[in-house]
Amino acid sequence: MTTCFNNDYDTAAQKIIERVGKNVVIAVALGIGKPIGLLNALYKIAVADKSIQLTIITGLTLARPLLHNELEKRFIGPILERLLTDYEDPLYERDRVLQRVPDNIKVIEFFLAPGKYLHNSYVQQNYISSKYTSVIQDSLHYPVNVFAQQVAPSKTQTSQYSLSSNTDLFYEMAKRLKQAEDKKIAIVAEVNANLPFMTGDAIVKSDVFTDVIDTGNYHALFALPRDELSAQDHLIGLYTSSLIKDDGCLQIGIGKLSNAVANALIMRHKNNTVYQELLQQLAVTEKFGADIAAIGTTGIFEQGLYASTEMLSDEFLYLYNAGILKRRVYDHIGLQRLLNKRLITEKITPDYIDILAENKIIKQKLTAADIRFLRKFGIFKHDITYHSNSLVLPSGEMIAADLSLSKLKIIKECLGDHLKTGKLIHAGFFIGTKNFYRELKSLPHEELQQMDMTSIVRTNTLLGSYKLAKLQRQYARFINSVMMVTLGGGLVSDGLKDLQEVSGVGGQFDFVNMAQNLENSRSIINCRSTKKIKNKTISNIVWDYPNLTIPRYLRDIVITEYGIADCRSKTDAEVIKALLNVTDSRFQQELLKKSKVFGKLPPDYEIPKMFQNNYPSAIEPIIAKMQLQGYCKPYPFGSDLTEDEMVIERALLYLKDCSKLKLIILMALSFLSFSSDEKYKQYLLRMQLEQPKNIQEWIYKKLLQQVIGYQLQVKSK
Repeated sequence: MTTCFNNDYDTAAQKIIERVGKNVVIAVALGIGKPIGLLNALYKIAVADKSIQLTIITGLTLARPLLHNELEKRFIGPILERLLTDYEDPLYERDRVLQRVPDNIKVIEFFLAPGKYLHNSYVQQNYISSKYTSVIQDSLHYPVNVFAQQVAPSKTQTSQYSLSSNTDLFYEMAKRLKQAEDKKIAIVAEVNANLPFMTGDAIVKSDVFTDVIDTGNYHALFALPRDELSAQDHLIGLYTSSLIKDDGCLQIGIGKLSNAVANALIMRHKNNTVYQELLQQLAVTEKFGADIAAIGTTGIFEQGLYASTEMLSDEFLYLYNAGILKRRVYDHIGLQRLLNKRLITEKITPDYIDILAENKIIKQKLTAADIRFLRKFGIFKHDITYHSNSLVLPSGEMIAADLSLSKLKIIKECLGDHLKTGKLIHAGFFIGTKNFYRELKSLPHEELQQMDMTSIVRTNTLLGSYKLAKLQRQYARFINSVMMVTLGGGLVSDGLKDLQEVSGVGGQFDFVNMAQNLENSRSIINCRSTKKIKNKTISNIVWDYPNLTIPRYLRDIVITEYGIADCRSKTDAEVIKALLNVTDSRFQQELLKKSKVFGKLPPDYEIPKMFQNNYPSAIEPIIAKMQLQGYCKPYPFGSDLTEDEMVIERALLYLKDCSKLKLIILMALSFLSFSSDEKYKQYLLRMQLEQPKNIQEWIYKKLLQQVIGYQLQVKSK
């Protein structure tokens, strides 16, 4: 296959249309792997030429939000400029948000930016409900003839690229397209030197593509902002951290709760005395000690963790830098089994050869295959070769490849120092902060090699080798978050009862299902016990819900800020009791009553007294006290906001949640207030409201002063 090289998006897009025809069905990688330059060129051509039919199939479109009111623009605009700099937004996104996509263009998506498209009929009608491991199958339901993604260029080899973030779908999609007989196709690489050059399965040659587009003008990657963690978030992270076993495997998602889990794991490892004191203050042993003893541990990580996750995120680098992510795995069943049993370590010792032979991993009379194995994993030095039943040393000396004859000589001359090719992480794609991308790009080659960007089939299923997966993913903990949990143990994570799609299934079903099929593994579901809608508090633990993401027969562990509910293999009554124990007490009695009405609990059952004080007022002071000691910070890994912006953000969020009546009262109070502008000068300057130009700006100024003043007063108390 001849590769066509282009340095202009418009020209490349026109050539692709000429090759595949005017019905272009392009599948592109999700998240930051999207070839935005090519997509925008195709979109412009299709907008101008209605004879072209353009279908875009993708997941997780990342773009600047449309800012609707003046306060949003003043606050968020400068932050977006800092975070995204010259990031190029997909042209289709603005039209899609405004529901004005031309009739000859269709955008189909299998995972949505959470909550962004509620009541957007265009997006809702063109959403595919697909779990991640079914994406290729579901995409190929459409006549895909173009697959494209961004790649990172090699600094040393002109014909080599890295698929970087999105190794996950490339190989299978490219293979399927090439297998299609008599079909005109394009497999396109869009070069972006800002992508980290990931190694392992991510490295490809240019000849796997039909087209490579390299304009030399590389745009910034989409960077996620760091979110503020609440007391609720920190406690969910704390309880989750107590269920992670040392020497195990970890998968975590993205967002605030994942941040909280990583922070709690680091506290457990680096400040274990403080960690244990916090558990004691919360009476964790008394309430959930049996669960923690059976499922997890609370000590430091002696052996460390290995990560098998569909998404590599900031949290894994935090754990790596903290010395927690340090358990390497090896792609050899026999070798991995010996490591798990602690019969060998990564440090190669003289008894290695005997142990390998005794366990029939190598033969007494070494074969060519044995030597390849020994060299591959660093057990033998790389310059040891095999010829005619002999080992050839670098000096040219030959010794018999027979352990019964030459074992001492082999040990002395051939053994390496440490095992090689070990992996700390297997992942499919990544999304993160600006600092995350910067750190990935700056990692030394030998460290980067331990992070293998690979297939989603590998990370999300057991289809490759169950025996190897079982050994590598021992004590696996697959952590995901949901919006709601039913008392039967069903999970609601992607859609509402009216079928409005919030986000997507993604890999959640895959991980929950895998936990059930992998020995000693558990699915851990994080769920805040309550949420606020229009200033009204509502329980996220509900009796039932018509739109479940995960059915109750896959129920496992649920964690709220009030503790741990182990639901696996339990009766319905046991599951309901466990979930009521971690429900906010403002909603316990109503749910308890319903459980009795429907015969799921005995008429005389009462929630144990120790679980009847599940109120925010009981837990928030504990976290506040920890924050005074420097732990459980609102931004444990730093913030993209300045101190002043943090204050303004809280004030704007408060205003956003206000009811109309409360907003009117606030306005009245602000008009009656005569507080000095000097006290609020830095906030007013940041929002360009120090000298209002009209009545609207004057109202904004007074409201902001009123709310910030109130919040600062509360904080000082």
